[in-house]
Amino acid sequence: MALSLPRRRSAFTLIELLVVIAIIAILIGLLLPAVQKVREAAARMQSTNNLKQIALAVHSYQDSNNRLPNNGTDQYSCWVWGPPWNGAPPRAQMAEGCSWVYKILPYLEQGNLYNNWNFTTPIKTFLDPGRGGTGLAVDPYVNNGTWDGIWKAGAVTDYAGNAMLLGSAMNTTRTSSGAYDVGPWAGSNTGQWSKYGRGLHQIQDGTSNTVLVGIKALATQVYSARGAGDFTMSNGSTRAKNDEPIAAAGIWVGFGLLRGQGPDTVNWMAGDNAGTTLYTDYFPGDSYKINTAHTGWLRFTFEVRRDERDLDSYNRWGSPYSGGGLFGMADGSVRSIAHGTNYTIMIPLMTPNGGEVNLQ
Repeated sequence: MALSLPRRRSAFTLIELLVVIAIIAILIGLLLPAVQKVREAAARMQSTNNLKQIALAVHSYQDSNNRLPNNGTDQYSCWVWGPPWNGAPPRAQMAEGCSWVYKILPYLEQGNLYNNWNFTTPIKTFLDPGRGGTGLAVDPYVNNGTWDGIWKAGAVTDYAGNAMLLGSAMNTTRTSSGAYDVGPWAGSNTGQWSKYGRGLHQIQDGTSNTVLVGIKALATQVYSARGAGDFTMSNGSTRAKNDEPIAAAGIWVGFGLLRGQGPDTVNWMAGDNAGTTLYTDYFPGDSYKINTAHTGWLRFTFEVRRDERDLDSYNRWGSPYSGGGLFGMADGSVRSIAHGTNYTIMIPLMTPNGGEVNLQ
């Protein structure tokens, strides 16, 4: 009697294999959104921590200097500080003329970079993990003895200061002739500058109602090409990045470091103070009416926008996250404000002494 051999199991059929592949694909499709949400939540948490650290550093700066940091001046007003003159990178002796970000570096355990500035060291605390990138501007430092070789290079920041609170040393002043000018050009004496020197105790609207720092809006094309200059939009035209590096300062090249610009912070926006239409030709708490050429459009730049292709980021806050933008308030707390929030809500949060709290 012949012994029967066990039947060998046949291989998967093509149909069975396709079914297995389809099931795996469905599971992956279900899993990916969950993974993305976890990653986004982790990035938001890190960004929140960054904002808290920055706010704490600003508070520490005030404790040491009896005022908040401002965004400095064009070219750091390097002619004031002595040699090396024009073309010298940021250094402690000229910190008064440097950006608000540079000013607070010692309070973020970045004292070595403060005293020995270089253009190759990114600063993690100023980088939102939702955007990635190297943390450095694409333009390299060019030691050509000019300002142009400095302000376009080095570390960038995803967080901008509130211009209406921090300001710069180039704020609007009225001359004896009635024209508008900026302080540094009046002379080399820093005492003549019209710089913001506001303290937290002078915020009449309350520190919990006033933005100190927040995530600035960026077009997604800028993620891989950080720094000054323009980016190419989908239609082939160009638009400003509004992403000048930390080595920039003042108002003319400081748009990457500040948001919430108003007539008191940029002299070409200023006119007389006869405006009576709230938010259209004057902002509460500011000294001057918005110049006629800018009346009407400026208020619309006070909004929160999620990063997207071709975004006009001028003066705008935002974030790469779906929920909204993150803001460090002047009291050190961090809050989220939904994308799409417009100027009627944002301007009151920018003005430290606008009195809007009492108007609501």
